[in-house]
Amino acid sequence: MPDEPEASTSRNARRKSRTRAALVQAAQQLLSEGDDADASIQAIADRADVGFGSFYNHFASKAELFDAAVADAFTRYTAWRDAQLGPAPDPVRRFAMNIRLTGRFSAAQPEIARILTHQIAAHGQAGPGLETALRPDLLAAVAALHTSGATGPSDTDVTVIAATGAVAAVLREVVRRGPAEQARLADALTRDLLRMLGAPWPLIDELLDVPCP
Repeated sequence: MPDEPEASTSRNARRKSRTRAALVQAAQQLLSEGDDADASIQAIADRADVGFGSFYNHFASKAELFDAAVADAFTRYTAWRDAQLGPAPDPVRRFAMNIRLTGRFSAAQPEIARILTHQIAAHGQAGPGLETALRPDLLAAVAALHTSGATGPSDTDVTVIAATGAVAAVLREVVRRGPAEQARLADALTRDLLRMLGAPWPLIDELLDVPCP
């Protein structure tokens, strides 16, 4: 049996973890509802059902809390996306399905999608989370297409910036649309991004014919 000091330390760690999670969840609810701008720290603590002083045990400011809430939402988004993608050894196919799933995300995970699209709309840009989620698959697809002889972009940094901006713009729009329109816009975005990467039309048509999970 653990001695009493060790058990007490473990309980304290669990309590701190629960408090932090409650604060992050409260911030995510506010982001999802679009009420984050005017929320006071006291209101956040009340929503999380924790003491006011507990807030500063975990976060230095509201901005730091909301950054953590958005980062957690991106983690949940990428976990959902990767679970849907499954094993996809071909980088171009994985990139295409990545974009098609991301465009359909708000229908499958509406609360998380509202958090992320609210963040994008509020700041006018995608932020580092979306770029981080997109960059590895995009660069792998570019490399694969170059290997196959396709003529694609010469500056991959610019390509990542352009693709991230396009995805963010579509995400802002699809959250207001129904599932059928979300799917149409997601596939149109996928087609245009694949062309930007230099994919040939027969391959693009083939990739868009594959059913989405």
